[in-house]
Amino acid sequence: AFDGRLASAFFLQARAMPPSLFRRKKKAEAVEAGPAADAPAGSSLAAYADVYSLERVSARDGPPSGSGGPSLRDRARQRLVSEVLGTLRAMPCGAVLLVDGVTMPVISSLFRVSELMEAGVHLVEHITMRGPDGNYLRRQQLTSLPALYFLTPSVESLGRLIDDFRNPKAPAYASAHLFFSSRVSDALVAKLKASPAMPRVRSFKEVHLEFSLREADLFAVSPSPGAPSALATLFRIDTDKPAKRARLHEVHKIGTSLATLFTTLGAAPVVRAATSAVAAAIACATQEKLDALDRAGALPAVEEAASGAPPPLLLVLDRAFDPLSPLLHEFTYQAMVHDLLPVAEGDRYRYTYVGNSGQSLSKEVLLNEADPLWLRYRHMHIADLTVQLDADYKAFLRDNETSAGLASGNADLSEMAAGLRAMPKFQEAMGRWSLHISLVSELVSRYEAFGLEAAALLEQAMACGSSPDGKPCASPLADLRSLLADDATARSPIDALRLLMVYVVTQEGIKPEVRRELFELAGIQPEDQVAILNLFHLNVNLTHGLKPPKPPQRKQPEPAVEPAASATPVRDSGYDVSRFTPPLRSLAQRALSGELPSDDFPYMRPHLAASAAATPTHEAAGLPSWATDAAAEPAGAAGGGGGGAPPP
Repeated sequence: AFDGRLASAFFLQARAMPPSLFRRKKKAEAVEAGPAADAPAGSSLAAYADVYSLERVSARDGPPSGSGGPSLRDRARQRLVSEVLGTLRAMPCGAVLLVDGVTMPVISSLFRVSELMEAGVHLVEHITMRGPDGNYLRRQQLTSLPALYFLTPSVESLGRLIDDFRNPKAPAYASAHLFFSSRVSDALVAKLKASPAMPRVRSFKEVHLEFSLREADLFAVSPSPGAPSALATLFRIDTDKPAKRARLHEVHKIGTSLATLFTTLGAAPVVRAATSAVAAAIACATQEKLDALDRAGALPAVEEAASGAPPPLLLVLDRAFDPLSPLLHEFTYQAMVHDLLPVAEGDRYRYTYVGNSGQSLSKEVLLNEADPLWLRYRHMHIADLTVQLDADYKAFLRDNETSAGLASGNADLSEMAAGLRAMPKFQEAMGRWSLHISLVSELVSRYEAFGLEAAALLEQAMACGSSPDGKPCASPLADLRSLLADDATARSPIDALRLLMVYVVTQEGIKPEVRRELFELAGIQPEDQVAILNLFHLNVNLTHGLKPPKPPQRKQPEPAVEPAASATPVRDSGYDVSRFTPPLRSLAQRALSGELPSDDFPYMRPHLAASAAATPTHEAAGLPSWATDAAAEPAGAAGGGGGGAPPP
């Protein structure tokens, strides 16, 4: 259901927006439109759709790869279809698919439930899912059906598999076809061979696919079920054995996921990394996994790249390289949605709208590549989007005048016949327009209510080191005090915390007494203050006047090179609130042009460095010192910390 009054009201508001809402650097320039308890027996994923869902975009819903070839999602789907689901062709009665906490996100990011059912999968079961009481959920025994196990090679997952066949007289399934997301250790193979499940095993294969897809060409390494975030695990400086084991496990898990990525791409990469401890450890682990895959014949050698093309480059960085960018507000559509709205599971959003009868309705939608409007607008600046969405919606109504007239009741018989034929597609499209009009309207409302313009202007001034008119940012502390003391703005505690973190990062520390004053002024609770103190682990100087230790000077200093225009952290977006450019952009450009210095981004296979035209120069000139330190200096590489002594 859709009420055109919602759209009309929004666009009326959009046209009446004050010019200062998204201030441009060139005030006279007109806004241009942008581009286009136990669960019951037999419980399955369908009963837990709010936690684990397979209703995700499939390859045919996503856009083609930017390179013109198949997308990463296409490649991953094809591998699972041919290597795992292809087994179903020999099973006329179908099968049960069993997954665990690591492989569940892999499957859910590539297939819909309906697609799996069409392939012959009757049921998808999560074998390591636990109930509120901490016990494993009971599963329905289907003794007449074979089972496809797509699991990570872990002790827990293998134990759950063996438990399914522990009673030879009453097995959970008729047979077992085993597929593992990465290499199975010799110890686990021996355990399987000695288990009561072995007589039921009909096939065994290492698939080497252990990453999930967020977008057609955007992947994420598979998380450790129930584990804390990788950021906390990798950067903690605890020296006790459990912390060390957790850190080592996380490093190897990430390395395994990255290695299976290149198995899917069908190309062995050249691996390089920043000199920080975390990045270097992950790169080293990844190279070890790649070498093992190469010895097993699961990966083409670097020298055997197809069509003579250069091998792909895997450049490993960690958050210490750039702790600032994630803290700044970004005003493109997708970024604002995830920053300001309650989006669950990465893409689920529930919104309210007005129905045809004037009633308030609620609907849950997926914000992903299955939605062509999301695909079209997600990277557009919100100021441009308010104009473009208005123009595109009006064009849509003009192109569908018959259906629009039928929906409003203003149509004769012939128009009604034509409109009825097109009505299903029209209603589906109108639902999408309703969604995005509601989303943009809500984002603009929150932008104003939360005082994000003032916050973003200060963030940009501190990050870029200058005001929009080019004047130096001379009084960031006074500006920050004034902003935090403004009681008229409904600023969230998270936004206040982000402002303080931006200040600490960009101003290279803060005096302890000033820090305590700002904590009190912003209303930051003691349990949240630790977030700022933990910046120390990202090589950020916390105490004003204490600089991170500098590495020894090289015997031969690097020649001075005029930085390219793209090296500056100020981008010409046209908006005062969107001037900062993350240093990753210039780093990626230098990597593409072969200009990354091998001293700062060493090769994991040193013999490959000779063939690379690495220019030992930093394009970081003109960047704030926090960026040049993170990108060019191996300070704190031994311990992953830095920034002088921890704060008092």
